[in-house]
Amino acid sequence: MFSRRFFYAVAACLAGTGVSRADARDAAPAEVALPTGGAVKRVDFERHIMGLVSKVGCNAGSCHGSFQGKNGFRLSLFGYEPAMDFAGLTRDNLGRRINVVKPDGSLILLKGTGQTPHDGGMRFGKDGWVYNVFREWIRGGGKWTPGSGEIKDLTVTPGDFALLRDSKSAQVTVTATFADGTTEDITPFCDFRITDDAIATVSPLGLLTPKQPGDAGLTVLYRGSVKAIRVLVPSPARAEYPKVPEVNYIDREVFAKLKLMNVVPSDLASDEVFLRRVSIDTTAQLPTPEQVRAFVADKDPKKREKIIDQLLADPLHAAVWATKLSDITGNNTQALEAPQQTQPKRSQMWHDWLRKRVADNVPYDQIVRDILTANSRDGMTPQEWLAFVKKIDEQSAKGAKTEYPEKKTLDLFWRRQQQVPVEQWGEKVAAAFLGVRLECAQCHKHPTDRWTQDEYWAFANVFATVTFQANQFSSPEVKKLADAENAARRENAPKANNNNVLLVREMFSGANPRRRPNPGTNKVPLPRTLGGDTVGTKAGADPRAELADWLTGPENPFFAKSFVNRVWAHYFGVGLVNPVDDFSLANPPVNARLLDALAKDFVASTFDIRKLERTVLLSRTYQLSYAPNESNRFDKNNFSHAYVRPLMAEQVVDVLNAALGVDETFGGADAEFAGLKMVEVGSSRLASTVSYALRIFGRPPRTTACDCERAMEPALPQTLFRMTDAAVLAKFTSGTGRVAKLAKSKLSPEEIVDEAFLSTLSRLPTTKEKADGLEHLKGAKNRTEGVTDLVWALVNTREFILNH
Repeated sequence: MFSRRFFYAVAACLAGTGVSRADARDAAPAEVALPTGGAVKRVDFERHIMGLVSKVGCNAGSCHGSFQGKNGFRLSLFGYEPAMDFAGLTRDNLGRRINVVKPDGSLILLKGTGQTPHDGGMRFGKDGWVYNVFREWIRGGGKWTPGSGEIKDLTVTPGDFALLRDSKSAQVTVTATFADGTTEDITPFCDFRITDDAIATVSPLGLLTPKQPGDAGLTVLYRGSVKAIRVLVPSPARAEYPKVPEVNYIDREVFAKLKLMNVVPSDLASDEVFLRRVSIDTTAQLPTPEQVRAFVADKDPKKREKIIDQLLADPLHAAVWATKLSDITGNNTQALEAPQQTQPKRSQMWHDWLRKRVADNVPYDQIVRDILTANSRDGMTPQEWLAFVKKIDEQSAKGAKTEYPEKKTLDLFWRRQQQVPVEQWGEKVAAAFLGVRLECAQCHKHPTDRWTQDEYWAFANVFATVTFQANQFSSPEVKKLADAENAARRENAPKANNNNVLLVREMFSGANPRRRPNPGTNKVPLPRTLGGDTVGTKAGADPRAELADWLTGPENPFFAKSFVNRVWAHYFGVGLVNPVDDFSLANPPVNARLLDALAKDFVASTFDIRKLERTVLLSRTYQLSYAPNESNRFDKNNFSHAYVRPLMAEQVVDVLNAALGVDETFGGADAEFAGLKMVEVGSSRLASTVSYALRIFGRPPRTTACDCERAMEPALPQTLFRMTDAAVLAKFTSGTGRVAKLAKSKLSPEEIVDEAFLSTLSRLPTTKEKADGLEHLKGAKNRTEGVTDLVWALVNTREFILNH
């Protein structure tokens, strides 16, 4: 197989000469009329032919753009290498793909129109505008001027969004500014994709047609350049739009867009609904019946503000975010080093390290810096560090809390990566802290984003200095000290097993980088920030430190936005950019002004996580009712009402236990977690009975960098679990649980029904619900059976298992 260099060499020889014969070379260029109006005065290989090859799908991965090509003909994937494609079209297969003497006999036209058998089928019609563009290029000699189509800028009109009013269609226009300063309307040569064709459809030529009120994303692709806008289809206009109170800038931006779309936000949620929602979101717990009654009875106009402050200061709030940050950073139990019995303990140390920082409200940029630049010693001498390791091991062996959270940096983040190829480190860091998915750029230029293959490998090489010396000892000094310690242990306990051996594994940033070459060029790119400057070029310098400076800097285009988007997604169930780790040119935020405002405020607060959360929770937008009105019942992404959403797996376990008044029973290898809430447990995989619940409700294994690992979709096993699982039924029959206490209490049947509703749904029953509950209690064989069935029925409602 010919190398890429061969194609460039051939193309360089052919550039500007084409393959024309004398009669074709002397032919005067002819204009080609375009379906959007205007005409192409002179067909250019890069500007027009390469655009059409992509538009009709010839260079897709499933066709000639695949690595092996198709039926002996290969094009560069998505048309990123004009030199390769020019050589393939004009010289490969003896040049039969174009015929400058008889253009209509060119194989590319015969196959594209289906006149000759073609596995790809008919791609365009004979004598249509696409056909004429190809034909005119061939008739003109099939020439190529290298660099003629280099894009300086791409402008989409309308700009940030297309507003489709009164069921009228709108034309999208795309203008390219090329490197030579010329501009051209290249709309027909672009590919258009819309995220939701139930809202609006887009034609191959960029004509938008509204279908129903709503909001969708439109992506425009042209030869590797990507632009995206929102498509807004307003609801029918109303006589007078009501004035909606605003608490802060969040409401201002959300309600401004809703007004533009003639959508009225729902009313505020009731006190009961708000208290349940905010308690689950912030602490993964239900409010107690006493707390619900007290909150509803409280007449203080600032009671919601006070409960928000109280919940944000609750120790369990830090545990919630330690769990979410464990997902983000990949706190995978099984990936941590042997021996196996220490893996859950180290995973818990990781969780506790994160939890302490959230509890202390350490600025987010500092948390990330202390992860990115982590090493094992943190400036300690070998003797100090070995003493620290011994102390941690001893505390862990006793099942006690360790002092690991006091350590400055999270070296467990890197120790988890020991067996991971260096390129995946870059992928994980980009996804975790920038919300950017780089995987596609490993092999080729990202099809719907800006990242090139060279940028991918340059970013990966930032982490090439991270070292695990033989996965055990990093220096003669440490090895000597550890050997002496283990010799003493063997002398004192000669029959002790390997569990008594002190295992010292140190990670640090070494001086011998294992930089990887870009497989596309076989050249080794210097380490660079993502799309930025080189780092770590000085001898002995740790490039991660310079990376941290760039990544956490206030001007970084992704860092602040990525985290505020994660916070928003946690409290609303869907991000402003969704998925939350997919910031790309083709995935615009649903409300760019709001995302910018949140990020700006976060940076101005010096990355104060708690201030950010408080701002979100205080907003009227967060406190809206889940009940839609006539204007917003179809809204899925503009936050006109609270979205009913599933609980995290950890929330399911803790909310169920709170409703039933029991603690989780951790057994076997997980017995040391006894007394903890599920959200306080760091291990990604457990061996006790709770592991099944965590699995079916989507607790992630944390093995990849993708946020998609945490499954949040409803499934039949989840329903069956609540209805029939033996571990759940045991909680109903617990002698110390809520059911037993209610059955043994002196409460009247009316009071029991109230308590059952308050402890599960965090509200009092309606008149009908209360009558039904009383009737059931009256008809039960005994009081215990009646209470059990009543609480069981409530736990198995959608209202209980969903947050709203």
